[in-house]
Parts: sequence; C-alpha cells; structure tokens
Amino acid sequence: MAETVGTPNAIVLGRVPPTVAAVPPTALTGKASDFLKIAVAAAGRGDLATVRRVLAEHPDWLHRAGSHGRTMLWEAAYRGRLDMVAELIERGADVDARGCHFTPLLVEVPPYCAARWKRHEPVAELLLSRGARRDFHSAVFLGVAGEVRAQLAATPDLATAEVPQHDANIRATALHYAVSPGHLPLVRLLLAHGADPRPYGVWLARFCIWRNRPDILAELLAAGLRPADASVPRSGVLSTELRTVLEAHGVETGPDQAEGGWPPLVYQCRGDRGGNLARVKALLAAGADVDARNHKGQSALHCAAKAGFAPIVALLLDAGAAVDARDAQGETPLAAALRSSVKNKERLRDVIRLLAAAGANADLADDRGHTPRRIAARKRDARNWLAALEANG
Repeated sequence: MAETVGTPNAIVLGRVPPTVAAVPPTALTGKASDFLKIAVAAAGRGDLATVRRVLAEHPDWLHRAGSHGRTMLWEAAYRGRLDMVAELIERGADVDARGCHFTPLLVEVPPYCAARWKRHEPVAELLLSRGARRDFHSAVFLGVAGEVRAQLAATPDLATAEVPQHDANIRATALHYAVSPGHLPLVRLLLAHGADPRPYGVWLARFCIWRNRPDILAELLAAGLRPADASVPRSGVLSTELRTVLEAHGVETGPDQAEGGWPPLVYQCRGDRGGNLARVKALLAAGADVDARNHKGQSALHCAAKAGFAPIVALLLDAGAAVDARDAQGETPLAAALRSSVKNKERLRDVIRLLAAAGANADLADDRGHTPRRIAARKRDARNWLAALEANG
C-alpha cells in the first residue's frame, strides 16, 4: 500500500443548478456563462440527456474549459458521476485536462486526482483504465509520499518545476500542491530538494493563511519566504497561532488591516462572501471596527444591506454600527439596500425594516439629491417598499 501523508478533508459545495433539460437549444448562445451554468452543471449532475443535447449543438464544448480550467469531464469526475465520465471519455474528452474550484482546491488537478481527492474510487479507477496519468503533482496533492520521493530521486527538477494554471496570476510549483492540502512532511521534503518559496511568497502565504496552517507558514518563512509577502489578506487573520507566527516576523495582523482598500469586516459582508455570520462575529470579537470603511467609503453595514444579509445587518446594528453612515457618494446603507439588484426582494425588505427600526433616515439625500424614500417610491411595487420604510422599533 502506498505511503500517504494526511487525509483529504471532505469538501461540501453549494447545490448545483436545477436541471436545464427544458432549456431550448436557442438559449445556448455559446457564452462562457452558458457553458458553466448549462453544460458543466449538467455534467456535474450526471444529466446525460442535457449533455447529449448540448454536445449535439456545440460539439467543441467537449474540449472547452471554463473558469480555472473546468471541463465537463473534470466536473463529472469531481462529483463522482461514473456514467457521465464514461460517456465523455468515449466521446474523446481529455482525461488529463487540469481544472479546479479555486476555493476548495486552490490548485488545478487532473480529473483522476479530483476523483481520488473526493474519494470517488470507481471514477478514479475508470480514468486510470482509460489512460489517465498519475503525475508527480497529483501524488504531491494526494500525499502519496513514497511516490513523491521516488519521482524526486529520478527527476530532482520536479521540486522546482512550475505547473501552468489557467489563472495567469498564479505561478504554481510542487510547494503549492503540498501546501494547499496541508502536507507538512512533503513541504519539508520539497524544501530539502531545493524548492524555493521566495518567488511565490504571496500565494504560498495566502494558502497557509486560508488553510490555517501556521506550522507550514513558519516552515516557509524559515526557508526564506519574505515576511512582506505574508501580509494579511482581505479575509483577515483570526487564528492566534497564525498571528503569532506573522507578528514574530514583523507582519501587522490587526483586525482592520485593509488589503486593497478592504478591511476584513467590510470585505466579509460583501454579497459574494455568502453571508458568513460566524466569520463576522469572530471579526467583531477580535476587535474589528464596526464602522471601518473600504476605499469607496462603504461600511460593513453598507455591504451587508446591499447583499440582503439580514442576520448580519442585525448583528452589526447590535454592535453599534452607524445606521446612517454615508459612503463616498453620500449613500446610506438604507439606500444601498433599496438600490440592490439581489433577486430575493423579501430579503431586502427584511433588511430595510431592520434599518428603519434602528432609526435610519429615509429622507437623507445622497450627493445626487436622491433619498431612500424617493428610491422606494420609484420602484416597482412601491407600496411594499414604502411600507418597509415605516418599520419602527
């Protein structure tokens, strides 16, 4: 049995979109969004009927790659859709095309590695039987230490070779493939074989911070990673152990450190962060300024209100957030909620009721002279929006 380091963590992703088998072929415009939302999503669901229809109209999509290199075969392998994988292979899909969902994986891996990581063993074995390669970087990612040692002994340059990623901003090496899943022994092995963290410090440091691996970060700093490359990301640093390592190397880790003009509390309240209430609570508990502003003058309350995150809005208000804070355009959180394009309008009205109950001024004009009341009055179904403004404590 192969020697392994660590055990892959279970990764839970959001629900895939509902079936789109009823979408008429004319809806397939060829846009990247169609490819991901229809073709790749169908492959991930194992929806053979939709995939066959899509490929009948767009046969080139069999080889097309979406964000971070995701192909239909890659998605089907990642989600363990054995029949789908078999059909796509028979149609000639590339069994070694790398891809990833960035947040859970951070680095791009071939379908075989994705299936093995997710413990879809029948899919992994099928891919191997159809010619998939067990390459060095997959062995590193999966923690197969014996295989890694053997390949390094035969080809020492593998320790420093770069692996192209679809995101041109990321230059990845074997170190990245060891840090992402948290294989400290393999990090040490690669460093001993000449791997150099210095040219890749920013991403390696981010991987350690996102994975909460102060031990690996300390190892990389000792190996020459520049402390300046280990600055606090927008998401902030809550781990006491991580902060200890960073501060020992002179890195500021205060809860309001703003990368790119985004203090962690404000950034965490953005709509694209998903509304992580626990994370917002933790940042506030760590001493984050509830009224910190981003480069646009927006507070956390502005961002949470615009996103329709009612529980976070309530938490921020309880923490003393300024209910009528004005951003660089003079817009208040109440106006931000009223201008929001979030599809769930009841969520937004819940936010508006919370803000109104907290004393938000519906007649406070922005720099263009627009008040929240005027915005509400000009909206479709204005009666409901105006009624929400009338909430009181």
